[in-house]
Amino acid sequence: MRKIRLSIAQKLITALGVLMLTSYSLLVSFYLTKLYHNSLEKGELLAQKQSIQYIDQFTASINTSLASLTTVRDALLQMRSDGVQSRSYAVHMLETVVRNNPDLIGCYTVWEPDAFDRQDAKNRMASGYDDETGRFVPYVVRTNNGLEAIPTVDYNMLNGDGDFYQVVKQSKKFTLFDPYPYNLNGKDIVVTSFILPILENGRFLGIVGGDISLQTVQDKIRSIRPLGGHASIITSNNYYLANGAYPDLVMKPYEMWEGGDSINDYKKSFSTIQYTPDRHADGQMLRILIPIRIQDFTWHFEMVIPKSNMLTQYYSSLWSSILIAAATVILMSLLAWLMLKKIVLGNIKKVIQVTSAVAIGNEKLKLDIRSNDEFETMANHFNRMVDFRKEAEHLIQHQATHDLVTGFPNRYGYSRYAETITGSNGQFALLYIDLDRFKIINETLDYTMGDMLLKQVGNRIFEVTGQAGRVFRFGGDEFVVLLDEISYLGQAMAVAARILSVIAEPIKMKGRLFYLTASIGMSVQQEWTPGTGDRLVKESDIALYVAKKQRNTYKLYSPMMNNVPTKELILENSMFEALESNQFMLHYQPKLEIGTGRIHGVEALLRWKHPEFGMVSPLEFIPIAEKTGFIILLGEWVLRTACRQAKQWERMGLDSILVSVNMSMLQFQQQDIVAGIKSIIEEAGVRPEQIELELTESIFMENPEHTLRILHELQALGLKLSLDDFGTGYSSLSYLQNIPIHYLKLDKSFIRGIVRDIRKQMIFKSIIVIAHNLNMKVVTEGVETAEELQIIKEHNCDLMQGYLFSPPVTPERFVELFRSDKCPEE
Repeated sequence: MRKIRLSIAQKLITALGVLMLTSYSLLVSFYLTKLYHNSLEKGELLAQKQSIQYIDQFTASINTSLASLTTVRDALLQMRSDGVQSRSYAVHMLETVVRNNPDLIGCYTVWEPDAFDRQDAKNRMASGYDDETGRFVPYVVRTNNGLEAIPTVDYNMLNGDGDFYQVVKQSKKFTLFDPYPYNLNGKDIVVTSFILPILENGRFLGIVGGDISLQTVQDKIRSIRPLGGHASIITSNNYYLANGAYPDLVMKPYEMWEGGDSINDYKKSFSTIQYTPDRHADGQMLRILIPIRIQDFTWHFEMVIPKSNMLTQYYSSLWSSILIAAATVILMSLLAWLMLKKIVLGNIKKVIQVTSAVAIGNEKLKLDIRSNDEFETMANHFNRMVDFRKEAEHLIQHQATHDLVTGFPNRYGYSRYAETITGSNGQFALLYIDLDRFKIINETLDYTMGDMLLKQVGNRIFEVTGQAGRVFRFGGDEFVVLLDEISYLGQAMAVAARILSVIAEPIKMKGRLFYLTASIGMSVQQEWTPGTGDRLVKESDIALYVAKKQRNTYKLYSPMMNNVPTKELILENSMFEALESNQFMLHYQPKLEIGTGRIHGVEALLRWKHPEFGMVSPLEFIPIAEKTGFIILLGEWVLRTACRQAKQWERMGLDSILVSVNMSMLQFQQQDIVAGIKSIIEEAGVRPEQIELELTESIFMENPEHTLRILHELQALGLKLSLDDFGTGYSSLSYLQNIPIHYLKLDKSFIRGIVRDIRKQMIFKSIIVIAHNLNMKVVTEGVETAEELQIIKEHNCDLMQGYLFSPPVTPERFVELFRSDKCPEE
């Protein structure tokens, strides 16, 4: 009979309890969240509803009053047009407006002198609503005894509380005034006025307006208190027109809450709802701001309700829900514990025991659970995981001690192997191998090709070493061969020579031939002690440093080598600091036109004034900069400084000076070399034709197609190009006809001894003829004697550079030289 497989979920009844508890908690949370938002929404809707109701009533009242005043204004103009003006009838119309608009405390009209009926003189003291000049200025005001017509006062004030007439007279537009105090029949009141101008063909005749007492507005605002909140009206100038909770704020500036922006930002949107801090107590306040638009003027109605008042029902439900949830949690937790203790704890105890043992390295134990459920499945998976872990540890240990590209042991593998050596019957030799210029080849190609090259080199080294030693790859382009139990030093030297030979043999990959060389540093120890492994590496590394000075050779370590790298290491480590602290400087060696004797240009030559070593020769620090890659940053600095100097000379009146700057092969291999040079030239503000880039023949050794493309792009920018040190390196007349070169610079080795060497003179002349035929000018470097100058002049050389005319000088000294046409003293 087949066993019934029970799931762990069936045994864990607590899972149901947890599910119920989770569901109940989610339902309670959902209910409370919904109740919370509903409470806020109800409060917001109530506040909006009452706000809109009041605004509708308020604007309707104002608009009704405005319509009545407009009717009065039109009627007065018609009377004037018809010539039937009647002051008493006009007052009657004003009385009708006040009587039909209960929110008005009064209304009035003020006419310019003789503008109404041209009868001002006849109406002096003729009625109770004309002033002493007879000017028609009636003000119909509501009193305890009914309506009374009196003259309007203070209408001629230019500013202040009585300037309502002058303001409208100037603007000729409808105006809604902020609250201002007014004395009415000896009683001080605060009113707000809305006034219409009386115009005839654009001519100002007077005004008609109405006043509303702020007490009336305040009484209505005070009655609006939804959920214990209050309302306010804010004028366009940000003053309180009315405030239902704080009447003392009327006519005072609007108060922003703590952390709020300006009131104008608050009023920008058509309608805004915000929760802000309470200005008068702790807690949050709901603020609803709605505009009240009266023709071209905008006031705002603000409703403020304490947020806590909106959440009364929510807080009541919250506490009851918390009590029920707490009781449910306690009950379900008790039931879950009882079920868990009975069903699960036994198997969990087994899991803890085995996993604890595995955690401390005891991988022999197995998890033995036979419960025909998920626990048994978990135990099987765990046992398989332990097996996989053992395999993975072996793999990790191998990867930690071996190089992934070549498969040889790495530096860590060397250290582990060195710890296992206990003694020997012979000497030990360590060969530290570094591939020459491999970094340049690797950056020119893609890194996949570089890895393939390293594999082939490693295989060749392994074949040479055979059973006599072990091969390690320390990283990058560095290999190490440890020869153990050699009988005499010659054996190690023979292996080193053979390794150099096999590495120098061409390597063919993907249809291309690659030529590599290597440098080897060697160290030999008579016996093996605990520190021998590290000592061999250290000593052979020093010997390698010396070997790389010559390349394609090997050097045996001797104690005298310990001091060799000291200065080089100091220079290497201080280059960045030197650039930042202005230790580098440029000197400029003039180039002379042989035919005219004029200065044609200068070559910018880098100098380093080291705080410890003084002036350091470029022959010392340039190779270090190229090896570390610092030459890229340094080359940019040289070009930028030379361009700025050329611009400075131009401002000083030294025109047409061609400034040449040397470029390294590493700079040319940068993908953005053209854009970088263009940016530096534009930044300095010099013309491209003022700058000459001096290149060596070595740039054609790696990726000549890329180099040729770059040269054409630089020529297209307008830069001058010259080939420096021609004849000292990869010289080939065949490539001269294909490259866009303007100047050919002959190395000083061409003219050493040229005075007495006819063969050298013939070679010199041939090169000049070829260069001229290719439209190139020839510059001869290192001219130091008058005899040398005479010979190169006879062979039609174009330019000369050398100590005969001037050594490299400072920018200031060059200016003196250029202006005086005198050679500087050496």
